[in-house]
Parts: sequence; C-alpha cells; structure tokens
Amino acid sequence: MFEIIFDFALLAALYALLWAARLRRRDERYRVWFTLFYIYCCLVACVTLMPFRLAIPGGNNLFLEQVNLEPFRDIRRGYLGARSGAALNLLMFIPFGFMLPALKRRGLLRVVLGSFAASLFIESVQLLYCWGGVSNSRIFDVTDLIMNTAGGAAGGVLFRLARPRLRRLDERLPS
Repeated sequence: MFEIIFDFALLAALYALLWAARLRRRDERYRVWFTLFYIYCCLVACVTLMPFRLAIPGGNNLFLEQVNLEPFRDIRRGYLGARSGAALNLLMFIPFGFMLPALKRRGLLRVVLGSFAASLFIESVQLLYCWGGVSNSRIFDVTDLIMNTAGGAAGGVLFRLARPRLRRLDERLPS
C-alpha cells in the first residue's frame, strides 16, 4: 500500500512541476483538458505499471517465454478472461484518443500513432519488469498493443463526432 501512495505522491509532484513550468501560463481551457488528461494517464499507469519498480536487467532469463507476439492468441485458444481483457484494453484507450486532439490539435492519424506509441511504452516497461524479475503478472502482449491502438482510434473518431458540440460548450464558458 505504501508503494502506491509513494507512486501517486511522485505523480502529484510531477504535476506540480509541470504547473510551475508551463501550465500556469496557458489558458483555462488548456489547463482543464491537460489536468483531465494527466489524471487519466495516472489512472492508466496505476492499472498497467504501478507500483513503479526499478528493474535490474537479467533477473529473469526466461522472460522471452512469457512474451506474446502472436496477435489474439489467447482469444483463439479460449483462455479465461482473454476476451474481456481485450475489450478492457480497447476501452482503456478511448479516453486517450478523445483527449489528445482536445488538448492539441491532432488529426486522426496522429492520434492513432500517439496511441500506438503510448501503448508501446506501457508494453515495453512491462517487458522490462518481466526481464528484471520484478513482475511475472505483467508481460508484453501484442494483442494489448493492437487493442489499445484501436481504442485510441475509436476515441479519435468520437472526438471528431463530438467536436461541434464541444465548440458550442467552449463558447458558452465565461472568459
């Protein structure tokens, strides 16, 4: 429990540094979207990476046996929870695809590439955790990468559909 509290304190300190360095000079709309995006990223980190650990490479020489490079292998083999895990990965990245273009003007291709890059970062850290012997429950899975990217794309499409309504909301906000 202490590890999670420490990790959230670390993330809060990082937000305070970002606020002092850049956010206080931005307009209110940007600060709201950035804060929502930052909270979302912290929650994703909580689900996928926390507690943060220092992985010492080589602690687990069998880590490559735990890597899944075959797309949808677990679903095809009928493993328990594979379908729901894929659906949860898709749902987890919809907010990413929605908030990224709200924060910075991005087209759908850049949202998809950003989703892919963020997912690849998460999967790579999980691979490092596994290699360092920190966690055997978190492995690199190409299905997660595909579903996270698809979720980001779905969020980007939802943003495009909601953009006219969001603009009307922005116009109604007091300056």
